[in-house]
Amino acid sequence: MTFSISFAADESISTANAYSKDSSDDLWKKDEQVLAKQRAAFLRAERAVWSMDWSDLTEAVNGLGDYPLVPYLIAKKLRHRISLKDEDAIREFLKQYGSAPVARSLRRDWLRYLAKRNKRELYIEFYQPTRSAELQCEYLRYQYEDGVPKDDIFFKLPELWNIGKSQHEACDPLFGVWMKAGKLTEDLVLHRIEKAADGGQHKIIPYLRTLLPDNKRYLADRWREVRRDPANVRHLVRYPGKFPGIEAQILSYGLSRLIWRDEELALKIYSRAQQKIAFSDKQRARIIHRFAIALAIDAHPEAERWLIEASELEPESETMRWHLAYLLKKQDWQSIALLIEKSPAQLTNENQFQYWLARAYDTLGRDEQAKVLYEQLAKGRHYYGFLASAQLGIPHTLNNAPVEADNEILSKIANLPATKRAYELRQLERFYESRLEWVYAQRLLPEEEKTHAAVLSSAWGWHDQSIFTLSREGYLDDVDRRFPTAFAEMMTKEAKKNDIRPEWAFAIARRESSFMTDARSSADARGLMQILPSTARYIESRRVSDKDLYEPNTNARIGNKYLRYLMNKVDDNPLLATASYNAGWGKVKDWLPKNGVMPADVWVETIPYRETRNYVKAVLAYQQIYEDKLNHQPTDTRLFARFTEMTMQSD
Repeated sequence: MTFSISFAADESISTANAYSKDSSDDLWKKDEQVLAKQRAAFLRAERAVWSMDWSDLTEAVNGLGDYPLVPYLIAKKLRHRISLKDEDAIREFLKQYGSAPVARSLRRDWLRYLAKRNKRELYIEFYQPTRSAELQCEYLRYQYEDGVPKDDIFFKLPELWNIGKSQHEACDPLFGVWMKAGKLTEDLVLHRIEKAADGGQHKIIPYLRTLLPDNKRYLADRWREVRRDPANVRHLVRYPGKFPGIEAQILSYGLSRLIWRDEELALKIYSRAQQKIAFSDKQRARIIHRFAIALAIDAHPEAERWLIEASELEPESETMRWHLAYLLKKQDWQSIALLIEKSPAQLTNENQFQYWLARAYDTLGRDEQAKVLYEQLAKGRHYYGFLASAQLGIPHTLNNAPVEADNEILSKIANLPATKRAYELRQLERFYESRLEWVYAQRLLPEEEKTHAAVLSSAWGWHDQSIFTLSREGYLDDVDRRFPTAFAEMMTKEAKKNDIRPEWAFAIARRESSFMTDARSSADARGLMQILPSTARYIESRRVSDKDLYEPNTNARIGNKYLRYLMNKVDDNPLLATASYNAGWGKVKDWLPKNGVMPADVWVETIPYRETRNYVKAVLAYQQIYEDKLNHQPTDTRLFARFTEMTMQSD
């Protein structure tokens, strides 16, 4: 049974009508009515597709006409009880939809089906390059069995084998042949052991150990024990010097982890290790930079010595940033100026260092030098640019330059089959699939047209995709589309209900999710304002379902209530509340200066968590942009003027 689905532009419903300057609202409403009927028919057919025979499916497909999601219906039927008798239908479907997302799952399932039945010729025919190690290995195995030269196959295997975790079992037969041919080297085994120890699955190390000769197996033991507990580096007697380079690598890894757990023990062991172990320049640099940063964060008495040594050894931006933070905590402005002046220009030309050099000059009475740097920074639309404008007492700039859209290009993009599928999937709230289709549609565009995709998704109210597209294309000056007032009525209402500034709530949502309502973080935070289920339960005094957390109204209501909760915890200080939204108010209070006061900009720069530090800077900058947008005062400098006058201190 085969299908031929046509999406000719002159026959299909054009979503572009909604966004063209000459579009008719009445026409768009008519199209939406047609689409609504087709959606309902599609959903009915989709629910029944597994019980349909091919004649029923043909009738359903014909009834749907040009509805964009017809291929999803066909793919679902083909994937259900996949069978060799459907070979021709699958071939035709994959030929028509190629690498489109709608075809990827079908191709994957079909290839797995063919591999299970050892259909070598068909597998090779249908295979396309993929990131799936399972499918790659099956393909390479079939090529090997088909007589492709061994060296051509073996050349591709080290990259597949050398990963820090267990590889898919489909690769085992090919790896066995490769290893039997003597292609697996000791260096490759040791490299994989290192990967497994340093962030990978250390449980595979015992197996990898068996692949080493007897005299090197102790190296695998050392890697594993240091991964499990870096304090094991204290047993220097276990490093006999038989393979000094590898032993030094293990110790440098262990010491670089231990310094974050037990500073005094790490310092003591490194002092002893230097007398026994010949660390390479690279290994020594790794240790010194990690020690310098860890000691600086805790304001250790020896921090400055290590920071200076790290800078002299090999200047590096992260270590220099912590050197700066260490001096800022002491408010040693003379040393701050010297540090930045004497460091390599490729490190100090970043906005961050230029701002602090200006602040140092300002504090030291070098007013003209400070002014020159402030004025240069004030030209930019970023955290340090807004700070510099406030320091000068001049209006900041947004540099707003919207994409100049061509209606013909918009219409062309809107009429791409992948665009129509993306649009319809979004209407059905199948957000993941809709994003796959939308990204695929953009890959089909020439470079000069890709920013138009952001214009189209913005017009749909699909703000996260507009934001991501503009960022991906490096077009950062379309301020209105990059900082939309999404869900404006709802967000404003909930903010005011909780005595929260709406522009702050918008800034939080923009930073948290870019207004992606179904966003879910690795920490399990969910929805518009990225609420943890545990936070929602605490704020609401009841369990809140996952579905409700992905519902924008519920998420915004809980998110703004949580902002008010945090404000109450930190004496209505929005800067502390912003940091608390990211890191928790308990940690934030611990970061306040224990003695004396500290300027707010200095405090932000010395927040020990990089994520929270960058988060606070971003939210402040976003809040300034939203103040301009909501209050229609693009020269308003009050937010950063207040910020530059604020000081921080413990209760």
